[in-house]
Amino acid sequence: MSGLRIPILALLLATFAAVCVCGCLGEPEPPTVSGAGTVQFIDLEGGFYGIVADDGTQYLPLNLPEEFSEDGLAVEFTGYPREEVMTIQQWGTPLELTEISSNGQAMKMISVEN
Repeated sequence: MSGLRIPILALLLATFAAVCVCGCLGEPEPPTVSGAGTVQFIDLEGGFYGIVADDGTQYLPLNLPEEFSEDGLAVEFTGYPREEVMTIQQWGTPLELTEISSNGQAMKMISVEN
């Protein structure tokens, strides 16, 4: 009976290693943020649009659609914070938007990174 333990253990370890190597366990889904806020034109570094959430958090949308680039526009948004991204603006948390809406107009973004 003890002669079977080593081959079975080796088989289980090899299977686990194969699953880890092939990526079958997958990457964890990055956390998303969502909320309501106001698009604001920020007159720094040549000017850009940011989103100030209702709780005061400042977000620098990396992919804000032209239709939503309007100072004072109230929006609802969802996206992924991109803490690893460096910007020249040095304002707010970089945010890759996945959805944004305002006044009945909504837009869902498609990420090409996946």
